[in-house]
Amino acid sequence: MSHALESSPADFVPLNRIEVEREASADREELAILEAFRRAGYRITGQRRALLDVLRHERRYLSAESLHRLAQERGASLSLATVYRTLALFKELRLVDGRNVGGGQEGEEYRFRSVYERYTLSCKRCGREVPVEPDIVDAFRKEVTATLGVTIIAAHSCFTGYCAECTAALAAEDEAAATSPTG
Repeated sequence: MSHALESSPADFVPLNRIEVEREASADREELAILEAFRRAGYRITGQRRALLDVLRHERRYLSAESLHRLAQERGASLSLATVYRTLALFKELRLVDGRNVGGGQEGEEYRFRSVYERYTLSCKRCGREVPVEPDIVDAFRKEVTATLGVTIIAAHSCFTGYCAECTAALAAEDEAAATSPTG
């Protein structure tokens, strides 16, 4: 009888662990937000906090008008002009992504930019996942935009190859094969 389909307790992640990981992620996100404001010399006002809270909760693209309405529904007191100014600041601080869906500022939608965009290279030889800095992917997006004159709304990156250790090992194997009398 095969036991391949049987599960063990190690196969399950307890719900409380998922909640702890979610809270830890939110804490890291909050620290990154605070650091972005500190580095730029800005304070997080109540209005900025209200808009950040809506953006972080929604995790989808929203127009400034929708963001304004949702913030007001949560009890925030702010004008639409304040929303636009704050979104411009958030873009400058790289806290939000914007996408153009029409003409001018009124045709732009915004979403909270996960501070933890995670890109990895999967090594075909050892299976290791090597972190790829998000700035590298961002630079590539900017290059594509500038070169092709396009607007990128979303991008998905998949890196498959060999980690540094496996690359070195493969090079050494190739060199050994090239110098061996049978090679």
